[in-house]
Amino acid sequence: MTVRAVVILMLGTQIAVTAGVLTVLAGNHWTVAVLVAGGAFAGTIAFARSVIG
Repeated sequence: MTVRAVVILMLGTQIAVTAGVLTVLAGNHWTVAVLVAGGAFAGTIAFARSVIG
């Protein structure tokens, strides 16, 4: 695995966890938090791949 791939995956994971935790703290159910985290992960990966190039 390249350093670029590791950085992109690490960034995506951090953003996804943050989004999920903030969703739960906002009072939503954990299943909603998982869906939000998945969307945040996918969006971050797509964005980071285009920026880190």
